[in-house]
Amino acid sequence: ASALSAAPGRVRAALIVELAARLCWYGRTKPFDAVLASACSAIDFNFEVTGVMGTRRVYQTVEFAQLMCRAGTGAAAAVPQQAAKDGGDAQDGGVPENLQLSAVDDMTDILEGPKLSPALDEAERAQLEKPLTAVEQIVLLARCHCVWVTSNPNDEMILQEINALAQRVLQTDGAGKQDDANGADGQLLTANWLSFSCGLWYRCKAEHHRNKTRERAAFQLQSLVDQFKDEKPSAGHRLLMVHGAGYPAHFHLQREMGTRMMRMGMVSTAHEQFKRLRMWPEAVECLMIAERNVEAEEMIREQLAAQASPRLWCCLGDIMKDPAHFEAAWELSNRRFARAQRSLGRHHFGKGDLPKAVECFKLALDINPLHADIWFTKGVAELRLQRFEDSVFTFSRCVGVEDEHSEAWANLAASHSSLGNLREARTCMTEACRRNRQSWKMWETFLGICMQLRDLQGVIQAMRQLVELEQTARLQERILGMVTMAVVADAAGLYNGATGKAFSEQLNKFYLFLTSKCASLPFVWRFWAELQDARGEFEQALESRLRQHRATQAKLWEERDPEAFGAMLRDLGDCFSVLASTMAEPHFAEIARQQLGGLAMSVRDAARRLGARLDTGLGAPAAWREELAKLEALAAQLEKQGAGGAEGAA
Repeated sequence: ASALSAAPGRVRAALIVELAARLCWYGRTKPFDAVLASACSAIDFNFEVTGVMGTRRVYQTVEFAQLMCRAGTGAAAAVPQQAAKDGGDAQDGGVPENLQLSAVDDMTDILEGPKLSPALDEAERAQLEKPLTAVEQIVLLARCHCVWVTSNPNDEMILQEINALAQRVLQTDGAGKQDDANGADGQLLTANWLSFSCGLWYRCKAEHHRNKTRERAAFQLQSLVDQFKDEKPSAGHRLLMVHGAGYPAHFHLQREMGTRMMRMGMVSTAHEQFKRLRMWPEAVECLMIAERNVEAEEMIREQLAAQASPRLWCCLGDIMKDPAHFEAAWELSNRRFARAQRSLGRHHFGKGDLPKAVECFKLALDINPLHADIWFTKGVAELRLQRFEDSVFTFSRCVGVEDEHSEAWANLAASHSSLGNLREARTCMTEACRRNRQSWKMWETFLGICMQLRDLQGVIQAMRQLVELEQTARLQERILGMVTMAVVADAAGLYNGATGKAFSEQLNKFYLFLTSKCASLPFVWRFWAELQDARGEFEQALESRLRQHRATQAKLWEERDPEAFGAMLRDLGDCFSVLASTMAEPHFAEIARQQLGGLAMSVRDAARRLGARLDTGLGAPAAWREELAKLEALAAQLEKQGAGGAEGAA
């Protein structure tokens, strides 16, 4: 300890960073922050990932907070030459090639780095842009390593943080300096070749998920693989920070490049890469994706003859569709290769042998439970077998592995519903709809569960979402009528002890929204008029019934189904009767003078058209003739009222 304290600060910091890196490798990340803080204090260095106002695109004019790494470079002032030490000339191979976005895509509008706001002063800019020393760089790389191994690598926010740290490592001033100690390596443009390469590697990891940067990440990874063959810098320079930087070996980078190419669809190139690395299962999978099954089978049989492996047996089973190969893989692995049982389970599931599929999936999940798709398929099989208690457990594990799996939440709700646990089913469907708001099937299922619970708020919410998704045709007259009547009658015993009138305003807003999207459904106007009457909005109710009779007549005379025609005819007659009785009331006298004549003409026209249909002699029901008589009588009554009103006004 005394010898270490006598060493220069940058040496102490480098050794402590190596310790921090080992902690991450062995999963002992709890003391990592304290160890890294000790390394920072040794060189008077501090950093933070924070938001800085700026722009990210070429034509962007409005500034937003950009995620960047602010670093204080106290050690750079103490050893000004260190930032330029141990580097090399980019043209001579001393600095790794840093591909620019514009070099990959000259049409891109994304800047290489955020353009900082002019409001920032020089001190703040220096913390964001000043090149770092080699030790400071490996401190940030250690943080990247810790974030990567302790967080979800598919979380975009985590990738943004890693990208901010990597971009700070890659900051250079572009000015090369010659150093006598490393003159053989040429000009020194970065603090250290290996730490700079590692920064590029982490930037690749953080950019593969974005469409705008995916190509640059792939080409950059290729460049990092190729640079191992460069003559400069020397081996001595490359190994200076080898234990602290955490840079992968050549074959690890080659494997990562092959995997990335495979995911991007470049399967033939990835196949050649895996062949060079003698990674036969990956090479076979590339051939299978490319549908070169004959070549894949030949390669598998050749490798099985040389050295059999469970994975190769599974690949052969995938090609030949023979479950015996999966069983061979299972036995060869001494019943430890979970993929064999997953493949067997999928085979039995596809053949409809659900009990065997469930058994195979159970064996696979006992070994490796982190496969959400297998939990889901097992749960579906149990649902079909009506093992609802088992499916509740299975889908619960599925959403535990993949929380955003909306279909798993929906199937969990179906399992609870089948067991009579409606409240749990409602909670699960809420989660399913939250994760997949654009699926009308989710909202329709949610509506059905809420109806069973007498949850008017949930029913109204589900109906509104169906309208927003342009699925108005899926609104059922029966459900809308039941909800409206529950509100009008102030029904008791609803969900959570609520009463009907508590939802009057919410339902009224729903009708307003619904009629703004679709005004051609007669039953909507009829139920809204009932609600408006209950709310004391009598003039609005009258207007709704006028719209109801117009919408009904627009559909009535095109209807060819006798039963549907009769139902609509009765609704039209009831609507006319209510309108006539409403206009006869004294406080509607002014409206009656304006609307009575038009209403009488509408009733007379309906009677005329109904009479014409009856005259066709197609065996019309007697109820239609009764409706005709009512319409004619009502038309005469309205005409008489209109004539009397006109005389009174004169």
